[in-house]
Amino acid sequence: MYHNYESKYEQVVRVEKQDHIAVITLCNAEDWNRVTEQSVDQLTAALEDIQYDKDIFVAVLHGEGPISFGPGSLDIIASKLAKNVTECREIMQEIGNMMRRLYYLRVPVIGVAERKCIGAGASLAFSTDILIADEKASFVEIFVDYGLIPDTGGLYALQRLVGPMQAKAIAMQGDPLSAQQAKELGLVYQVAPKGTALEAGMALARKLAAKPPLALSQIKQISNRMQDYTLDTYFQAEADNMAFCTLGRDFKELMKAMQEKREPEFKGY
Repeated sequence: MYHNYESKYEQVVRVEKQDHIAVITLCNAEDWNRVTEQSVDQLTAALEDIQYDKDIFVAVLHGEGPISFGPGSLDIIASKLAKNVTECREIMQEIGNMMRRLYYLRVPVIGVAERKCIGAGASLAFSTDILIADEKASFVEIFVDYGLIPDTGGLYALQRLVGPMQAKAIAMQGDPLSAQQAKELGLVYQVAPKGTALEAGMALARKLAAKPPLALSQIKQISNRMQDYTLDTYFQAEADNMAFCTLGRDFKELMKAMQEKREPEFKGY
């Protein structure tokens, strides 16, 4: 993570935990919730903290203000990316580390796009496990108009969600997508009525938090590694993870609770 950077903001990422749910809020509306060295540092730290908090079963990621998920900082582009190869690779490596933590996080992450998602922010939103968008939300991969390729995992997320042809069309044109267009393409799971996206995201989080967390985790891990599997290795992973679940404490607790006609108490292992 970064340590040597200057910022006029004390906090740009806030985390609140309750009832097995962690709500991660990008809280730098003044600066459009931009991807900066500070936001990468703080979001990476938040994800790492959630990874090891066994009381958390689900996470929700959203952003305050008119820009839910903002573009990359122009300061980073000028002072790092366009400076030299070494510093460009440094910032991109840190962004990559953050995105790996998001993809491999133990718990599912529900993204909530309440308003605009621009550039790196759109890539971040598309990289959540389940994305809910306000009907007024929009998404734009603006990189091509700046002579750049999508970063923050943008092309990776697009291609795994919509396939190579649609991904290239979206990235090469750089046109905004409405929430409904994104849903029709498979980039968004649900479009919520105006002003209710976060409420819808929290409702889904509560529903998932009541499910066996070990099963949620294994479903996410297999799905997010699907492109790495052949047919043979997939069925081996399926067998291994099924055994892992059935031998775990949660499955045994579920069977016992059903026999005793009570609600199960899950622990996530």
